[in-house]
Amino acid sequence: MSWLDVLAAALRERPATPADLAAVLGVADAALHGPLEQLAEMRLLNVIGDELVYRRPDFAAADALQHTLDEGVRSLQESVQRSKELIADLPELLSSWTNGRESPSLPLDVIEGPWALADMWRLQSSRNAPRSADLCIPATGVLRAAGLEYAETFWAARAGDEHRVRVILSDEDARAPENQWHIDNELATGTLIRVHPRPPSFFWIIDDDIVALPQVWGDPDPTTVVGARTSALATVLHWAFESLWTQSRPVRSDEHPWDPMLRLLSRGMTVDAAAQTLGLSPRTGRRRIDEAMRYFGASSQFTLGAAWTARSGPDTGSRA
Repeated sequence: MSWLDVLAAALRERPATPADLAAVLGVADAALHGPLEQLAEMRLLNVIGDELVYRRPDFAAADALQHTLDEGVRSLQESVQRSKELIADLPELLSSWTNGRESPSLPLDVIEGPWALADMWRLQSSRNAPRSADLCIPATGVLRAAGLEYAETFWAARAGDEHRVRVILSDEDARAPENQWHIDNELATGTLIRVHPRPPSFFWIIDDDIVALPQVWGDPDPTTVVGARTSALATVLHWAFESLWTQSRPVRSDEHPWDPMLRLLSRGMTVDAAAQTLGLSPRTGRRRIDEAMRYFGASSQFTLGAAWTARSGPDTGSRA
């Protein structure tokens, strides 16, 4: 006999005791022990002393559902925490796997030095032009400290027409004046940038099988970086990146891809000159303007400039 049959009969007849309920169902008292225990665990019906205690089904169901959800959330949080701990241990595990040995099944790159991050990016991105890249950059200061040439490296993953690049920055770096020009350039090329309050560590995924992360997860100034070509590990880091991405906000809440172009045009530049300044091809620059004209319903660049200035405010020209 199922717990549902027992509960339905109990709610229908409202017997006072388990013995009365057994009589209603025409079964021995012992046959109800199992179903009544299950109903008590589900908080749908309880036995106190020798009496049955009833609850309204909707209240009981809501309570049972909340209990189930709470258990599910705790279980999920524990799983997420275990996953984060595993990700943090990955560099050490990868190094242990190779331990100085050649590993054809898991080619591993280890770069050391103050510019390890930029050197690893150059190494990996130069082997094959990336079609896509997801980069978590919790601190740009370490790149600036390494020198301008290295600082520029991480701002060179331009998305372009056929590529997708996503970057997660910290709140502090997104506000830093020295980063605004780079951010504007990347947004203009189609790079997607979001801001997270506490990015956990440097790491990135190129295409679907190339990864890099510091030897010590969360190291704010890593001098040893581990890279590998492994689709399995890329899948795990993609999961971590997507989780951070959904928790982040766009770097410009009101930014559009054409805004950097229009800022330069508002200062008297031509479309081609503005595109060149932003590192865009003339074709991409003109496409940005065409997109803006469709968005604002403008029939000319003059009316486009007026509509854009009205939306963005009179100080748009000062944001470069």
